[in-house]
Amino acid sequence: MMTIAQLTNEANLLAELVNTNLGNLEGHCPDKIEVQDYYLGILRRQAIMLLDLERILTNRNPELITTPFILLRSLMDDFLHLLYLELHADAEEEIVKINAKTHKQSFKALEDLTNSNHKHFNGEYVFYLNNDQLQELKNTFSGKEENQKYFSDVDEFRFKNFMPLSQVADSITHSREVEIFKDRAYYLWKEFSSFVHYSNFSFYLETNPNPINLQKIEEGFQYCYNSIYLAFKYFERNLEIAFADNEELRARHGIVYEC
Repeated sequence: MMTIAQLTNEANLLAELVNTNLGNLEGHCPDKIEVQDYYLGILRRQAIMLLDLERILTNRNPELITTPFILLRSLMDDFLHLLYLELHADAEEEIVKINAKTHKQSFKALEDLTNSNHKHFNGEYVFYLNNDQLQELKNTFSGKEENQKYFSDVDEFRFKNFMPLSQVADSITHSREVEIFKDRAYYLWKEFSSFVHYSNFSFYLETNPNPINLQKIEEGFQYCYNSIYLAFKYFERNLEIAFADNEELRARHGIVYEC
């Protein structure tokens, strides 16, 4: 099991791995392409969050695990989505659905706030939308040609939907080996998720330190490495740019090379 100093170094090595590969993509992705930008965004997100983890682990007592676990929860989410997409026959359409779900949630939040405006302020609170403004925003969004792909019924302003993460995990059945590390990643996602919303459970875990917590962070880094690898496969296939690997990291963490 790694020490806190070793985990700090591991986070830094992983961030350097992402940034090296992002550097190799510089100048090769000038156009806005939804699928390309999804994988590019994942790589940038990994780089930022791993560097954040390196800083946090440098300046944090090893018993204080809340922030590392919350960040790793997001990174486990990335891994499970990337693995699902890698094994799906139509990854492009699934990415459209992922983005459509985000647009749906955004408009639902605006609709809830608009309803609150009319309920409590007769639609006149200047920092909230009123019904006419919300409808104008919907019309502008649905009227753009590039947004048509997000709708199952554009006239009804009904978006395509993407499954919850539990269904994403259940659908990953490529092989026994893939299922084993998918199951473990999903377990860690649930474990880390218990720190997102405060409860006594997470409080007791943090106030009663256990060396196993550092092992979970180390294991989380394993899935970060494989997320970086899976995200970059898009660019290997489409731009023929080879993944600039780190052999030491691959030896410690590589688990998805059969995908």
